[in-house]
Amino acid sequence: MTRSAVLTVRVDETAATVRLPVAVRGQLGVEDGDTLEIERGAKRRAVTTVEGDRSLNAEQIVLPTNTAAQLDVTGGESVTVSSANVSVAASVTVAPVPRLSIRGGEAMIRETIGRTTVVAGETVPASVFDGALEVPIRVVETTPAGPVFVSESTELRLEDGPAPIQGNDMVSPLPSAAVGGYESTRKALREAVASALTRDDSDGEPPISRAGFVLAGPHGIGKTHLLRHAAWQANATIARVGPQAVLGDGHDDVANTLHSVATTAQGSGYGIVNLDKFDVVLSNADEATVAVLRDWLERLRTVSGVTAVAEVTDRSALPVDFRQGGLLSKCITVPEPNREDRTAVLTTLAERSRTDEAIDLRTIGNRALGYVAADLVALWLTAAESAMARGDGTSHPVVTQSDLTAALERTDPSGIDSTDESTPDTTFDDIGGLAEAKQQLRRAIEWPLTSPELFEATGIDPPSGVLLYGPPGTGKTMLARAVAATSDANFISVNGPEIMNRYVGESERAVRQIFDRARANAPAVVFFDEIDAIGAARTDDEASRTTERVVSQLLTELDGLRPRNGVTVIGATNRPARLDDALLRPGRFDRVVEVPMPDVDAREQIFRVHLDPDVAGRLDVRALAERTDGYTGSDVSAVVQEAGLLAIERALDARRPPTDGQAVRISSADFERALERISPSLSPEAQQRYASLEIRD
Repeated sequence: MTRSAVLTVRVDETAATVRLPVAVRGQLGVEDGDTLEIERGAKRRAVTTVEGDRSLNAEQIVLPTNTAAQLDVTGGESVTVSSANVSVAASVTVAPVPRLSIRGGEAMIRETIGRTTVVAGETVPASVFDGALEVPIRVVETTPAGPVFVSESTELRLEDGPAPIQGNDMVSPLPSAAVGGYESTRKALREAVASALTRDDSDGEPPISRAGFVLAGPHGIGKTHLLRHAAWQANATIARVGPQAVLGDGHDDVANTLHSVATTAQGSGYGIVNLDKFDVVLSNADEATVAVLRDWLERLRTVSGVTAVAEVTDRSALPVDFRQGGLLSKCITVPEPNREDRTAVLTTLAERSRTDEAIDLRTIGNRALGYVAADLVALWLTAAESAMARGDGTSHPVVTQSDLTAALERTDPSGIDSTDESTPDTTFDDIGGLAEAKQQLRRAIEWPLTSPELFEATGIDPPSGVLLYGPPGTGKTMLARAVAATSDANFISVNGPEIMNRYVGESERAVRQIFDRARANAPAVVFFDEIDAIGAARTDDEASRTTERVVSQLLTELDGLRPRNGVTVIGATNRPARLDDALLRPGRFDRVVEVPMPDVDAREQIFRVHLDPDVAGRLDVRALAERTDGYTGSDVSAVVQEAGLLAIERALDARRPPTDGQAVRISSADFERALERISPSLSPEAQQRYASLEIRD
């Protein structure tokens, strides 16, 4: 039978190990260095080594701060201690707490957890890449269950993060040094938490206020991270209630769990109950569980020193009765990080890593368009991997600018699947012809972004948006990218058909997120390709309801761009007659620019853009332009590409590959054959139809 004792906690910030009275140590049958199990209630447990202390009275136990945090004690609480029966683990499964992959890091993890006893649910800090980055690692499962040691024979299984949360989880607050960027959001959170926790009950009556507030933002944006910092500022504890703690039990058990969490939070001074993924919980819970949650929040309104913070990706997904009255009627939205925020997050990561003195984090932050906080951590981890691979294995890796630049190429932002974010390098010089369309774009987009003071001086508003219309392949997308590059703006390309989603509300949400991203990364050009897919004319039939909602959301966002704040919108379509009339009114797409089929002069310019000057000098480019009547700009590009491939084919057939230093020469004969193989992509009938294209038929 396992012997145990109940002791009173004293927390010592200077202590390195748990200290027990010598008499109790003997009672438990343990020696210095043995393993001790400490329990507080039914759900908090720590396993650690012990040391005897003759100066302690028989009812006291001294805990270091890390063990105290694990048990959620601050001093004065009672805990049960007993000797731990520790086995050698047959297998241990671990995962990083953040959304990262640590595959290939078995040796590093074994080094980290092989020195201590571990138990499922425990989180330990792991120094990865020879000290280049510290990542919290959670023990997901052990075989056998219970406290175990990791030996050389233990099978170590590494899963991708984020690690699952084991029921209710006490989350440690974060100091300012661990948080970068998001200044306005941090201020709003600090004020909201302080207001919620310090409700006045000096007259003896229970306060009546909100039960809490909603913290909204996309996955990986950093909601929990910022909340932990707000808790640190308010000197409050955080108890996280994950979906599995609510959805996995009957509603009676849910009520008991919530009551227990709130009681624990109230007993720790100021307490925050963090309802993680609350929108997921409410969408999957049965009616009885939803009623329990609503009643619990209603009662929490009268509890002093405790507040609930519900994390969601979209506040509108919550039922109306949770968003009204005194439950969760206040909402703080964590916006997508802008250039300064991204740089600040990278700076925070760099301060805990070894970096080259010449590293330029601002450049990386500017280029990491669309990256949220979790993406930036993944980017840094990828850069640290590059530094580790480049090193000689004998010294700590140093992250350099080239490591970060390479990491940008190897990682992607987790944002919206239907968008492509970049800083374009296409210029107007790369586009042959289209002089009128280029000038219209300069006036409507480049001038307002590069010289806004001129518009202020004249007292006129710049155009809100530009609609490009014309046949496929005439260069609409290239024009949009070129004007973004000319004005040094971020370019967000949106594929219209991919936004449409059969689930109610998802398409509108995608449109809203696109404009949020643009505002956060201004100056920005938002380019809607095939805008007729999301901006089609609204009708009264049932099948048009989704399109109607998307058009309404698009109109709302376009109207909300005044003042412009550095965001410009371009739409492109080859079916302009399908667009809703409201999109073409002043203040929306109020500049309509035709991008026509190229004439002979434009085709000649397009050939010259795609040809090497030496090749163009040996060819009759004008004759090629005259022979390609009916070809679009992309067709001309395809002809040049095919001629080049035929030249390479000739060189290989003649056993003269370009390895001997002689360039492959494209000849007139290659173009003759290319023209035989590449025909216009538009039929004569289609060309005639597009030649008579109008905004309204």
